[in-house]
Amino acid sequence: MERVMENQCDHGNGDGCAVATAIRELAAAVRATVPEPPADPDALLTAEQVGELLQLSPRTLKDQAAAGAVPHHRFGKHYRFTRGDVAEIVRLSAASVKPHRRRVPLAELAEDFRAA
Repeated sequence: MERVMENQCDHGNGDGCAVATAIRELAAAVRATVPEPPADPDALLTAEQVGELLQLSPRTLKDQAAAGAVPHHRFGKHYRFTRGDVAEIVRLSAASVKPHRRRVPLAELAEDFRAA
């Protein structure tokens, strides 16, 4: 007696539906790894969601929001971000590159101090 697997079928070509089943399983696995975007484009995002988008720690985002360094909305102790806030955070991060500080040798500082 021949056993037929539940997800396979034979249409006379010899390979059954194993390929189709494998494709469905692969598609389901890919869908499971992709985060679902909020259904509402105006939805407020949590610090965890924004952190995942920007590859930042949610704690860093909350600290920056508390310091007023990034745009956000606060509801009690909860921080929320709009998509516009996220775009502004990205814009601010690109613009806030600090110039390198010039290191001054101690001897040079001592000469300046003696000259004054």
